[in-house]
Amino acid sequence: MLKPIKLEKLYPKLRFLIIDDFENFRSSLRLMLSSFGAYHVDMASSSEEAMDKCRFNFYDIILCDYNLGQGKNGQQILEALKISKRIKHTHLFIMITAETAKDVVLGAREYQPDAYIAKPITRTVLEKRLGHLIKQQKTLKPINKEIDLENYSKAISLCHLELDQKTKYQSWCYQTLGHLYLKLGDASNAIKVYENVLKSRDLPWAHLGMGQALQLNQDYKSAIDQFEAGLKLNPNLVEAYDGISECYLKLNQPKLAQESLKTAVLLSPRMVPRQEKLGSLCQKNQDIVSAALAFRHAIKYGEHSIHDKAENYLNLGRSLSDWSEGDLSSEGQERANEAIDVLETLTNKFSLNENACINATLIGARVYTGQDKTELADKKLHQAECVIEAENLSSEVGLELAKTLYSMDQPERAEKLLIDLAKKFEDDNEILLQIESLLDEPESLISRKQAKELNKTGIRSFEQGDLEAAIESIEAALSFTPKHAALNLNLVQVLLKNYEKSKQNINITKAKACLKRIEHIPEQHKQYKRMKYLIKTINQLTNTINSDTGVKL
Repeated sequence: MLKPIKLEKLYPKLRFLIIDDFENFRSSLRLMLSSFGAYHVDMASSSEEAMDKCRFNFYDIILCDYNLGQGKNGQQILEALKISKRIKHTHLFIMITAETAKDVVLGAREYQPDAYIAKPITRTVLEKRLGHLIKQQKTLKPINKEIDLENYSKAISLCHLELDQKTKYQSWCYQTLGHLYLKLGDASNAIKVYENVLKSRDLPWAHLGMGQALQLNQDYKSAIDQFEAGLKLNPNLVEAYDGISECYLKLNQPKLAQESLKTAVLLSPRMVPRQEKLGSLCQKNQDIVSAALAFRHAIKYGEHSIHDKAENYLNLGRSLSDWSEGDLSSEGQERANEAIDVLETLTNKFSLNENACINATLIGARVYTGQDKTELADKKLHQAECVIEAENLSSEVGLELAKTLYSMDQPERAEKLLIDLAKKFEDDNEILLQIESLLDEPESLISRKQAKELNKTGIRSFEQGDLEAAIESIEAALSFTPKHAALNLNLVQVLLKNYEKSKQNINITKAKACLKRIEHIPEQHKQYKRMKYLIKTINQLTNTINSDTGVKL
């Protein structure tokens, strides 16, 4: 039988930190803790002072207000402490707040403080809540200690022992057990844990965990079912929307992935990494309006946090550049001006980040190009090129420069740069894919969208056997993106099919012109093998025609 925990003996051993910007509240809280027997109590009046104290000390219990005036809020302090590992699983972080707004509460909850205590705080409430938390932390300390040491197998064994003793911390142990199995990539045992819980109780967190385990097992459709089951029980289970989004991405349904992530963001907008993820997904889906909104929020909520980074400013600048391109109305000019302001803020704020500053200048050139301000665009490009070192050119800056050269109607320079980059980074598949994408689609976002729709129409016509209509649609698509590898090869295949039907040599002539347009693509390009195959096919067919007719094509 476990010995009862005597709080009066524990309080003098514990080290406390009170973080609040009001002196009267700090003093009142300190008096309450003193009355419980605590005498190791430090205080901080600002986030900066709090971070300084945590830099040099570990605290058993931190009581932190959410609103701290200027600088970091309570959520951002907790996040920073967790990432820097200045707070451990064996410690307690208690959020104290008068905030009741849903977005604030959900945002803070996602960083998992150990408890919330609402203001105003009475001595009785504090004593009761602290007593419960300290007893729990004391009982579960051996497990949390192993988690801190990343000795997850040992922590799992201790969880099973705790479950065998049938203490009142069963729910916590099951949650921790499932989480640890997921952390180890052991989907099978994680599923067993959550199945065991769901047999007795229909709990949202168990459905969430089951969904994550099934996702790990690559059973994406079943995972979505579990996430949705959790949401039926708790519509505010934001992490379930994250899981659904990830599953839809794996199922190659990026639009549905975006919608799910958008719902999560609407519920809990203060989670910056989610805003960043949504913004990037919207960019890939060519939804520039939603992308701009997401990156605006990432910048807004990331201020004073570890997420206040140059890339979010660059991405907002890129989105606004695409959005304002060719739009000379007052709204278009307003977005272009916002882009320039955002990029200037970046160069002031992150002046030591040379690559980010160069990229900001290049994006600025594209913004001015899109507004027909050629002189200003040329000035920006020249400014960037003056500080770019060709021999030490990073992939990041090289790709941004290529995009800018394309937008400023310098395709030959852009293509040469991309081919040089492909040789330089031939072992980096991710960079090669980005190079490939630019070689395929160097034109404006509007043009890419139109080309995409026309290509879809052409493919439908081909599948229906209407070859002439297919040729017409794909040729129209190529008028927007003439060097798009896949589009050119699609047209070649339709032309070959049409030649089989009509025996008109014009089809072969057109097919050769298509192949000529994309001969620049590097070996690493995903369409390279297909191109080589069709070149061989065309050459063989040409030789056959020449020998049959005696006329050289």
